[in-house]
Amino acid sequence: MKSSLKKLGVVALSLGTLISLAACGSNDNSSSGDKKDVTLTVGFWKGDSTSEDSARKKAFANFTKETGIKVKEKVYNDYETQLMTDLVGGTAPDVFYVDVSNIPSLNEQKVLAPLDDYIAKEKDFNKDDFYEPIYKAFTGEDGKQYGVPKDYSTLGFYYNEVLLKKAGMSVNDLPKKYEDMEAFLATLKEKLPDVQPMVFSPLLARQMYIMQSTGGKIVKDGKANLDDPKVVEALEPLVDLYKKGLIKTPADLGDGWAGDTFGRGGAVISDEGAWMVSHLKTNFPDLKWGVKEIPEIHDEKRNMVFTVSYSMNAATKHKDESWKLINYMTHNAMKDYAEEASVLPSRQSVADELKIHEDAIMKPFAEAANYATPWQDGPNLTLIMQRYENMFPSALKGDMTLEQAMKEATESANKDIDNQ
Repeated sequence: MKSSLKKLGVVALSLGTLISLAACGSNDNSSSGDKKDVTLTVGFWKGDSTSEDSARKKAFANFTKETGIKVKEKVYNDYETQLMTDLVGGTAPDVFYVDVSNIPSLNEQKVLAPLDDYIAKEKDFNKDDFYEPIYKAFTGEDGKQYGVPKDYSTLGFYYNEVLLKKAGMSVNDLPKKYEDMEAFLATLKEKLPDVQPMVFSPLLARQMYIMQSTGGKIVKDGKANLDDPKVVEALEPLVDLYKKGLIKTPADLGDGWAGDTFGRGGAVISDEGAWMVSHLKTNFPDLKWGVKEIPEIHDEKRNMVFTVSYSMNAATKHKDESWKLINYMTHNAMKDYAEEASVLPSRQSVADELKIHEDAIMKPFAEAANYATPWQDGPNLTLIMQRYENMFPSALKGDMTLEQAMKEATESANKDIDNQ
């Protein structure tokens, strides 16, 4: 799911100002009880594929047919800045996408409406139908639900079938445990000296599940905790793999992202999200490849999940109608939307209908949805992410030790947090 990686920035706003704005209302729609007179504005970022845009438009049109409630799209080119500006100005959409990483910050600002009362009244809503980590990611610290997930993506262990065979190996030789990764990649390097064994992206969103695998926390009491010795310990094997040339970044290999490196046959392995599937099928149709689940770390399955909700503006004048749309898009319309947009549905029943668990490519992503770590950790995650991604490359390249890089990243992130 491409859209799940879009992230709202953390913007310093007055809580009191936002609360007062919420009381003022979000748009100038009539509050008439006649639903034919109601037009809901729905905000979302520009999609990365025409299929997603087409599927959404069809779903909105069908919703209007069934309910008489009109839908007006508001597409944000700079979602981070523009939505926050609209929230401050009292002109934000009635319903809008929320990336899972931004639920804590938006809840802190009191701009999302809790959906629990509406959910309780829907006899066929069935919250247990959603993959548990995905649904709970939109539950606030107060226990209330602030969004319903529309779709998601997890990470997969992509492999090039032709290159594996050329190295005298098969899918059965892929490592099932993280601890076996070095030996496997070293064999690839020996057998295929002109091909990079693995391409990876040095991003916090890709490494969080690794960093917390030894019991450490990257965030503590709302502050950066990247220099936690347990976090450093968890990252050390990754740094060692890089220094031995067994893993490299897309930039190291002259590419903009891992999808292009893997697609052109520049690496045998890539740990990327489900969003890479459509990229490979569209741009590298002759490539022979497959996907497995990410290798276990310390005998435990781990992964990341990126997801987006439909959430309700706390200030909307049309709460009942807004809920009808949210429920429709995450229930009635989910199967058709997921099928046309080629995204993973957040409801397990829809996944069963679409036979996703019988699809060799998509099954690993769906299996991971049962245990993956949501891309979320408090209201300051964006700042912490930025500092991590500024400093981690220094540790990879040996410009400073991993301990030094994480200490500097922690200190600079916390300085930013204190000053915002």
